[in-house]
Amino acid sequence: ATKLGLYLIFPCTGAMQGSDDDAATAASCQALWRKARGWPMADDARDRLAITLDDATLNPADVSIWECEGQVDADNVPLELLYVGVPKTLDEQRLGSALKTRIEEFLQERRREEFRENLSKKQDATLRRRKSDSAAAEGGDATEEKWRGYLRRPVKDPKVQVHNVYDTGTKVRRVLGCRISLSAQAAEDIGLLCFRHIFEPEDADGRSVPWYKDPFLSCFYSCFCIIAVVFLMWVVFLGSAIMKHV
Repeated sequence: ATKLGLYLIFPCTGAMQGSDDDAATAASCQALWRKARGWPMADDARDRLAITLDDATLNPADVSIWECEGQVDADNVPLELLYVGVPKTLDEQRLGSALKTRIEEFLQERRREEFRENLSKKQDATLRRRKSDSAAAEGGDATEEKWRGYLRRPVKDPKVQVHNVYDTGTKVRRVLGCRISLSAQAAEDIGLLCFRHIFEPEDADGRSVPWYKDPFLSCFYSCFCIIAVVFLMWVVFLGSAIMKHV
């Protein structure tokens, strides 16, 4: 009886630990989505999350987190997408199933893209290890470990669920909102698509440069500030000259 009790306890403990980890990951993802409120979504995201119904292509105008108040499991992330200019003849309930299908297709595309990206990094590291010194070889070994870790990573169900579709527009312009929930990993993938500057992680090996550390952008904004200062000085001197002749 004691052995049976141990066998029953240990799996339950592991399941509870996994559930706690998933809930913590979802909470971290939700914090990023709250940070993204008010930012415009990327144009590429509007195209990749577009759906087609009755020969009408609907592009999302906005995507954000919604306050579910216990309607969504703790290990999932609630998101809300708004579609503007929906034809009045379109049955709003069809939007939910079409959006669910489109998100699942996008996540499959993302998995394929991620595989190609990791494979390319692994191949590049292999070539560098063959041509370079021991320091580069150590970097290649780290990349090899990342590749093996990626291959061992289990594929999780995105758990895309449609909660409700509602009309939030006016008599002049129809706007449909669709509230969904999905796993934290799937929500992060959509976050990277829509708000890369918020969801993009910094690569530990330092080879991937975030957008805000891009040398081109740094040079661009520096030049812009200099031009703005010169313009303001010109306006001040011009105003002073005009006032002297008045």
